[in-house]
Amino acid sequence: MRIIASSFIALLGAAALVGCSSSDSGTEPPGNQTPGNEMLEPPAEGTGVQYRMKSTIEPGTEVERCQLFVAPPEGLNINREKVRFSTGSHHVLLYTTPYTEIPATTRDGTPIDATEVHDCSKGPQAYWEVNGVVAGSQSPDGNSFLGDLPEGVALKVAPGTVLLMNTHYLNSSAKPLDTDARINLYTIADDEVKTEAGMLFHYNPFISVPPRGTSSSQMRCTTENDISVVRIQSHMHRRGVGYVARKVDADGKTTELYAHDRWEGVPSQEFTPFLEVKAGEALEYRCDFKNTEDRNIAQGLTTKDEMCMLIGPYFPRSAAYENCRDEAGFFTPTWTGSGTSTCAEALSCINSTPNGDDAAFYGCVVNTCASVGPQISEALSCQINGGYGACDEDCSQDAEACNTCIVTACGAAVEACEAATCD
Repeated sequence: MRIIASSFIALLGAAALVGCSSSDSGTEPPGNQTPGNEMLEPPAEGTGVQYRMKSTIEPGTEVERCQLFVAPPEGLNINREKVRFSTGSHHVLLYTTPYTEIPATTRDGTPIDATEVHDCSKGPQAYWEVNGVVAGSQSPDGNSFLGDLPEGVALKVAPGTVLLMNTHYLNSSAKPLDTDARINLYTIADDEVKTEAGMLFHYNPFISVPPRGTSSSQMRCTTENDISVVRIQSHMHRRGVGYVARKVDADGKTTELYAHDRWEGVPSQEFTPFLEVKAGEALEYRCDFKNTEDRNIAQGLTTKDEMCMLIGPYFPRSAAYENCRDEAGFFTPTWTGSGTSTCAEALSCINSTPNGDDAAFYGCVVNTCASVGPQISEALSCQINGGYGACDEDCSQDAEACNTCIVTACGAAVEACEAATCD
């Protein structure tokens, strides 16, 4: 049995916090701002903060840019946000980081003044550590992730937390493009906070679209706690041609919540009243892709790759569920393929795929039939989670001991996978 590569396991921690691709369409002339952008003034004193990035994008270039800020010493209890940004971008994001002061070097040791706007075109995580997403938008008309939360509900940022603001712009015009991105965070006092909110950031790593072909990627995340979901949004890159999200009851009954065919200018689904997801119930979502290129498209962090995500604020906060983990911290999604392969064929495919061939590796799961989703998911999850903690000590020593332990710990899951057939 081939053990899932540690590089893939590490990806699951970072990929759920990545940015997104920009549009391949043309941009507006320099200085042409989204209507209302120039009117997004900072919150009144004592009611919140504004984080703002301005930069100029040279003609014919695509760049990601970052800037680091420090949250106020009293922290932030965010009850509402507004986002505006210039045309030419697909997203503006604000991340939390583990830093308590702004680093003087990037992750690879390069000296930098990160308080200034700087290039981060390999993706923010290549330069900085990040913990989660606070705010942002994929829509220049202000349709943001967090939006408005109920009275007494707030997404909390600890005092002095270093925040990372990230934009991704494409300037396909012949002139420089002046950009302006602004995020307003409106806050409430500590004694007004009755419930802490969180941000769902569910990320499906199994995406593979053949040349000139189509495929779908589907993932289900089950919660162990009762939560109320305020709104949800999708996230795909430009090959995304369809999206649907559903609620799955404990008895398996599904209810469609949200469906569309847009990868940019993404709509959100507001829930009034809020969507109640009880312990044992799940959120499930599917992305449909169409590849017009003569190469395989796989999941990844750049515009050459694809993504499939479900994003949205909810309360009360369940930090594990935000990234599709259980309360023990294990990554436990159910992946459903869109092909005809059995679970045993998928394992054989994984074992025979050369290291580094991401599209083929992810395709082994994408190409499974729907009925073996639970079995292939359990076999993979057991490996990804190191036998659900049983192999932590061995895996802290050396690769051979780790692999031996995981083969034993995950043996039953692999046997169940090999026995599962397509209905």
